Amino acid sequence: MLQKWSHWVLMVLYLTKNRQIPVYCSMPKNKQAYIRYRIIDACIRNRQRPYPSKDELIKSCEVIAVVSLRTIEQDLYDMQHDEELAYFAPIRYDKRQKGYYYEDKNYSISNIPLKENDLYALEFAVALLKQFEGIDTVARFGEAVAKIEDYVNVRSLLSETDMAQVIQLEQGTSRLGQEFLSEILGAVKEQKSIQFVYRKFDAQEAKSYTLDPYVLKEYRNRWYVTGKSGSSDTIVTFGLDRIQELKVTTTVFKPVSGFRADDYFKYSFGISVSNKLSPERIVLSFTAQQGAYVLSQPLHTTQELVSQSTDSIEVSINVIPSFELKSQLLSYGSSVRVLEPKWLKEEMQQEVKRMVGNYRD
Repeated sequence: MLQKWSHWVLMVLYLTKNRQIPVYCSMPKNKQAYIRYRIIDACIRNRQRPYPSKDELIKSCEVIAVVSLRTIEQDLYDMQHDEELAYFAPIRYDKRQKGYYYEDKNYSISNIPLKENDLYALEFAVALLKQFEGIDTVARFGEAVAKIEDYVNVRSLLSETDMAQVIQLEQGTSRLGQEFLSEILGAVKEQKSIQFVYRKFDAQEAKSYTLDPYVLKEYRNRWYVTGKSGSSDTIVTFGLDRIQELKVTTTVFKPVSGFRADDYFKYSFGISVSNKLSPERIVLSFTAQQGAYVLSQPLHTTQELVSQSTDSIEVSINVIPSFELKSQLLSYGSSVRVLEPKWLKEEMQQEVKRMVGNYRD
């Protein structure tokens, strides 16, 4: 499970250094070491920059504190041989590549059950992340921080056996594309173009693209990168799970004038944002039971209550119509009716007819 959270920790550590934000948090040496182990593990497993050298490991670890060559050498030794850590990491040095790698390509210290010191490291990571709650970039990660914090708090009260029986965290079924997160985040912050090979779900062949990345966005356990592609000012979005190869270039770009991620996604439902469509007022009627859930967890930030009775609850949202919106509405089955606009109501009617047709013998 830590494999997913390690990305969050590394992201914020990266932001801390590059925003030059002071970290007013004392951390004992052993906690620093456990954070360094995670960073070293991530560097060795990074398929975009394989075979990191000692100098590269030092540079990566210096986001938390000044690190010496001797410290990195000791960390590498401890990860391989320290019986208390029990990582027994299969770290090897490739003379030709002049860098380190795992002999077992599937190995990661994140696959090892948490120990007390790992929890200390997570506690520090939570404390660090929470220092930046007011920063827009980090605010997007608030839910992840809360999940880590909840896990640490509950884990401290339970044994390893009890843990799985009393708390089940939602987990993504696919990690495809997550290995590109740190690379793309760096490109976003340094405003450098990226080049990648991409294959759409409905395409027979993959194509090469160049993108000026503006923002990373997560939606339903999938990661996406949004930016400008080509010579026009058209903004596009790519799913990281469909990227096959990626390279950060040395080309520095300037974002499209006036672009703000919050404004761009303000009226989006899901990840789709059409450059040709404007937001529309969607009015929905839910059964009283389903409506209660929708009121407790709104469909969208623009949701407003239109009317409420003992039989039904009507709400409105102001969004750009999308495939994700229709899919969400269909998931409610007979518990929802589209009232406005008329064209969406008719499209949903046609879709329901096609669904009925699928079940005719």
